[in-house]
Amino acid sequence: MTVTLQNTSSHIFTDGIDHPDYYLWDAWSYQQDQTLHLYCLAVARFDGHGQLLDPTKRNGVPFHVRHFVSDDNGDSWLDQGNFQASRPEHNDFDSKSIWSSSITRLEDDTKLVAFTGLKASAEPQQFLQSMGLAISHDGYAIDADSIQLISSPEEHWQAITTKGYYIAEREQLGHRDGEEGGPILAWRDPFIIVHDQELHMFWCAKSASHTPALGHAKLNRSDNGFEIDYLYPPVLMPDGNNFTQLELPKVIYDDVHERFYLIIATCNRTFEGQPDSDVNKQIRLYQSSSLDGPWEAHFDSGSSTGLGAQHMFGMTVLSTDFVAGELHCISPYTEAADRPLSLSKTFTINL
Repeated sequence: MTVTLQNTSSHIFTDGIDHPDYYLWDAWSYQQDQTLHLYCLAVARFDGHGQLLDPTKRNGVPFHVRHFVSDDNGDSWLDQGNFQASRPEHNDFDSKSIWSSSITRLEDDTKLVAFTGLKASAEPQQFLQSMGLAISHDGYAIDADSIQLISSPEEHWQAITTKGYYIAEREQLGHRDGEEGGPILAWRDPFIIVHDQELHMFWCAKSASHTPALGHAKLNRSDNGFEIDYLYPPVLMPDGNNFTQLELPKVIYDDVHERFYLIIATCNRTFEGQPDSDVNKQIRLYQSSSLDGPWEAHFDSGSSTGLGAQHMFGMTVLSTDFVAGELHCISPYTEAADRPLSLSKTFTINL
């Protein structure tokens, strides 16, 4: 059964996407033929009574995934409406909200969606995250019957911690005050890459309560869906002492130079409730000759220099030209920008 979520708009967005009805943040995408498919998190700017939602309070509202398409290389975008939402009718890992995701074309041209689900849990465990997978046949709707859990701190606590990842004790999982005085649980933002006929998943994790890490697993596909075939130990960034949270990883293969690029969003938040004005958010770029790493800063001067991405966070690469050494990108703006929680115009990163 395929469930198509409505509420599309005929408005064409140019000069980025500054949506009058929704706050937008965190972006991911894929390209098919000449069409770019762009996805992001969204919540309505106004409630049912016409009251403006304070964007800093948006965690209290269930998020949905918004879908946009472009046939002119990102110069203009058409809103395709809600792509995915939480399932409050199911007492499951995604019953409260949906957090950041990714979408990847498979060999049979179906699309594999990897996403973060938040479970409706009793306070104060309001940030209990798990990662799920689903199939979309056309990129416009998810096959609801294909939704499955792939990794849960609740169900897989022992396997996760045995590999060296840090998550709190079970009774503290997802606590709104963070883990041992540090940021909240990090088991989110799954990104899928297909390479040499293998499925690899990367995500936001920790190796200690205040130490960010990159999660990595190899997946298998069977008639019953997907499963983790091998969970790698947590991967540390060479400059990881400069930030406390690693988020929204994206891995891209450069078939011209036979190298992988890793893009992450980072910040230096040290505790929950810290004012955003005290938090420095950056986009960073690394490279490696292998999906197993090690990763090194792409630029000689560091991982975050040369990007020109001020007040941007959670960008996506829409298309690539590795002969020219270019990444064609779009990114959400942070709350510190002139157009907060909207999407930028497309821009190019020169590799």
